[in-house]
Parts: sequence; C-alpha cells; structure tokens
Amino acid sequence: MINFNVLTDLALREGIERIGVGVVVRDASGRVLMIRRAAHDVLPGLWEYPGGGREDGEPVPAGAARELAEETGLTGLALEYVRHLDFVNQRGLRVRQFVFTAVVPDGTPVVLSPDHDGHQWAPADRLPSTSEGQRTVIEWLTDRLALSGWRPVGGYLTTVARPSSYGCFLVTDPQGRVLGMRSTINPGVWNFPGGNVEHGETPFTTAVREAQEELGLDLVAENPEVIARKRLVAVIHEQADTEYPVPVCGYVFDGGVLTAEQQARIRLDPAEHTEWRFETIHDWHAHMNPDRYRRLLQILRAHRSGTALYLERPGTIDDFEGIMVLVTDPAGRLLMHHRDDEPGIAWPGFWTPIGGWREADEAPQETAAREVREEAGIEITRVRPVPGPQHDLVSPLVRVLHAHWDGPESDLRLGDEGLAVRMVPLAEVLDLKVPPYMHHYLPLLAAAADQPTGRNS
Repeated sequence: MINFNVLTDLALREGIERIGVGVVVRDASGRVLMIRRAAHDVLPGLWEYPGGGREDGEPVPAGAARELAEETGLTGLALEYVRHLDFVNQRGLRVRQFVFTAVVPDGTPVVLSPDHDGHQWAPADRLPSTSEGQRTVIEWLTDRLALSGWRPVGGYLTTVARPSSYGCFLVTDPQGRVLGMRSTINPGVWNFPGGNVEHGETPFTTAVREAQEELGLDLVAENPEVIARKRLVAVIHEQADTEYPVPVCGYVFDGGVLTAEQQARIRLDPAEHTEWRFETIHDWHAHMNPDRYRRLLQILRAHRSGTALYLERPGTIDDFEGIMVLVTDPAGRLLMHHRDDEPGIAWPGFWTPIGGWREADEAPQETAAREVREEAGIEITRVRPVPGPQHDLVSPLVRVLHAHWDGPESDLRLGDEGLAVRMVPLAEVLDLKVPPYMHHYLPLLAAAADQPTGRNS
C-alpha cells in the first residue's frame, strides 16, 4: 500500500507548496480522455486530462477519484498510481500532482462539468493542444504500457511480496553480556530494544524511537558516539511462517554499552516487557527456543566480525555457529583445554577439546584452524568432520571436527582463554574432569588411532 502522507510530507520538505491530483483515463483501444477548459475558465481552450487540487485533509486517492467524478462523471474506477508531475501554477506556486490512471470500455459516456466544454479520446501520438508537462506524462505512460509485462507502480505493488520490517539495537554491558527484554504478550520471548517500522520511518529511526519507549532511555544521548555511526550489524530476512504469515526484513544496529549507572535508569513499558536482563551468549541458550537462539548467535557473529552480515531464516542445512575440534598427534594423544572456572560459559572448570564461535563467513575448517591457533598457538592439518551421529549435549549448530598436529608439545601456547592446554593420551582423557560427550567421541578417535580409551569407555 502506498502511503501518500509520506509522499506529501516529502513534497513539502522539497519546497512544494500545493498538492494536486490527476487521472489519465484510457479506453480499451489505448486512447486517452482529454477534456477542454471552458471559455470562462482559466486557460480557456486548453486540453488536459482530468485533475485539480487536493482539498485540505483529503486522502490523495480520494481526491483523484473526486476530481475525476466532478469533471467527467466517471465513478467507481480502479485507479492505479503512476507517477508525479511538478509544475508552477498560474499563481506562481510550486505544485506536485500525483497522477493516476484507469481503463474504461470504448464508448464510455462522459458528463462534463461546467468548467469544461468538450472532450475527445485521443491517441497518445496525436494529442490536442495541452501543456508540455501533461504531454510528457501521457507519452511516458504510453511508452511504458507498450513494454511487455509493465504495470503502473500502484498496481504492480499489489502483486509483489510486501514484507514488514523492523529496526532494533544490540546492546551489551561492560562484561560483553547481551541485553534482552521479556515480552509481556509472549513471556517465553526475549527481545532486543526495537520494533516494527512505521510509515515515514527508517529502520534506524524506528530503533531509536522504540528503544526510548521500551527502555525509557534515549540511546542517542546515552551513547552518542556509537549511535551517530549508525553501524549496521546484520540484516535478517525471515520467510513467512504460521506465527507471522508475511515475510519480515530486520535491521540490527549497534546500540553500544550500558554502564551500571545507565542500567539503573531503565524503565520498562509494562505493556511491552515485564523484565530485562544481561546474559552471556551461553546463558541465553536456557531462555530461548532453538530458532531464536540461532538468530542470536548469528547476530553476535556479525557483531564480532565488524562487518554487516546478510542472514536468512530459515537457513540452510550447512549453517553452523561454532566448532569443536578434536586434535590428535602421531602418538595418539588428544589436545585438551582446561577451561576457566567462571559462570556464564559452557563447562566451567572442565577439560574439553578446543572449541569456539564462528567469525564472519568462515567455513568450519577455517574456524577450527583459527580457534586452535588462538587457544593453543599451533597450526593443524587434515581437518575433516567427525563421522557418526552428534552427541545430544553438543548443539546442532556446532560442527565437530578432527584434525592432526605433528609438532612438539613444547610448541603449545595458552591463549587468552582458559587455564592450560596439553596433549593427553587417549587412555587418560577420561581420568580428567571432562563433559559426558567425551565418552561418545573418544571411541571414534581410538578406532582411527588404534588406541585404548581408558576407564568407563
């Protein structure tokens, strides 16, 4: 649907002083209805298509239908918006005329108003004496209609998918945790500050407005440098589904960091949300269904990459957001990482294989190589998927890979995360504090390396 309020507001910002309407009526033979101004009227004898000024407060399409009915007696026609025509009228005012078109059968009777004294159905290439602007509009429309499959924009828009759109902010705290707000209507849903784009808004201005309404904070004032950048984090296209039966295009922007003092001033709109919280990427998993959690992981990947990503939902079967890589050496040892013992991460204090989140548009092998380099300081080779079913405790969004390394253990270097890294004989892995899924994956490695797996295998 065309919002003519937006178009008229735009015209006023451009210096237009009056809004007009016009209708190019065509018959089945492609001729155009032209009416002649009466001798007592302004510009007597001038031929024109029906039109005039929009009345105060009148919707543009209604104004076009009214002028058509008053000047020709034609009513009930399906009007399609075509384009606009700018001109200066007899009073020296800048006018923007919104032009519509309609089709009637050959021989349709016309009843003229007192302001007109004649009419004719004229071929576009043999128009009577008219203004240059109106001639240009008619010729332009006729040329377009000659193109196969072309239709005026007002009608064409009724044939295409018209997704709704939204704008929102990704907001974090100083620890890097992500802000979510629990929906009042759907308590199982946690949202970013944002909402649907309204007429005349952009996704960014929507995000700013909605954040102020939902949080009680003006992010433009709270985080001026970040907001001024208008940094786009991700664009998400979601196909229609049973929950929301039209396509949706979402724009996620960087909302910056909220300090403890700023958080203390959050005031939720109870009609929208009942509570807010900051959680780690790991802990949000417990509050979201798998589909929404996947979307969160995708957005955070885009945020980490520093480059806006285009994302689709549903995604492909090859989508992944993290990896776990089982690195073995010729001696049959497995690279293990002693994780930090702190809340908000997976398996705190456990010994696990190297793992981590995908960056930008990496392939699984690229993510594996980077994570091992960052967490252990070594380069791996022959990276391949681990065959067999995935363990239930390993997310379907995580790719489990096997890789080789043949360097000395002295080359291992602990990165910025964790307490230690070391090569552990497969038979001794289960003597460590390891996640239950290691019982599933160790036999796969042992079979390949012909090594015992240790106790409880």
